[in-house]
Amino acid sequence: MTKPTPTQRVLILHNDPVEMECLSSLLSDAGYQIVAGDLSSIALHELVHDPPYLILATEGTSGRSVESLTRQLKNDPFLGRLPLIVLIRKSRLNDVDWGALHVDDYICLPYRPDEIVHRVRLCMSRSTRSLDANPLTRLPGNTTILFETTARIESGKPFALAYLDIDNFKSFNDRYGYGRGDEVLVVTCRILSTVVSELAGTEGFVGHVGGDDFVFMSAPDRIDPICETIIKRFDLVIPDFYDREERLRGYIDSIDRKGNHEQFPIMSLSIAVVTNCHRPINHPGDVSKIASELKKRAKALPGSVYVKDQRKPDSASPTGPHSTTNPSL
Repeated sequence: MTKPTPTQRVLILHNDPVEMECLSSLLSDAGYQIVAGDLSSIALHELVHDPPYLILATEGTSGRSVESLTRQLKNDPFLGRLPLIVLIRKSRLNDVDWGALHVDDYICLPYRPDEIVHRVRLCMSRSTRSLDANPLTRLPGNTTILFETTARIESGKPFALAYLDIDNFKSFNDRYGYGRGDEVLVVTCRILSTVVSELAGTEGFVGHVGGDDFVFMSAPDRIDPICETIIKRFDLVIPDFYDREERLRGYIDSIDRKGNHEQFPIMSLSIAVVTNCHRPINHPGDVSKIASELKKRAKALPGSVYVKDQRKPDSASPTGPHSTTNPSL
């Protein structure tokens, strides 16, 4: 298991100096930085400049029950945002209303030394995933997307990564409001997740960059059917989000970013596909650069399309050749 970086600090709250030293030693040996004491002895204002990632608090700290201790920590404007693990006697487990107690995990006393380290790592990992997830779609966000992209690059194996953008989404949002816009994003998420799961299996990945921008990954030989199926399903359901009159005429009247009245077609997809099949990719920044060029080309084409990079390393032109597919035409 990968050790934490030195910047990951754990705040240990305990009354017993001997136990505090034992816990500090366990977590320090596991690679964490430690701040230890009780609530009366720790200068909380100093922690703001180098905040801990997690609090490990023992019932009885400052003479408080687990309920009172948790309440004090969670009501603090700084400490209340941090993941909290409490150490509690086994005999007390059934006395606590865990549904009302705002803790992220608990460890029974007496504890096993290895359990402390495992639970801290698990809690930090869970907290990172939760913070990274998009609040609307619950898909992994930019931190996980970067990690997944880097892992595939470093593996040296062939991969395909696609950036997906919903065309004319802003005009739809302006016309129908954020509520209906959120529904479009949720449906798009479901289409992506379902198709990638069906066609890529365990090698698939779907992430949400933000707004109407998504990312999905697969093995290169699966990316074409994935893109084609996503486009087919999106184009099938998306007209139903428009009012009947606008659906029949195929566009909405709205205002562009410069304040001019304009007719915006029914939403479609622009997908830019980057692979390392034809040339090496050594850094996530390379992926973003190539995808940006491809997305511009995709957006210049009508309807839902995907544009796939086919350039060789010695290609003289920065923009071609590419292969394009537009099943809706």
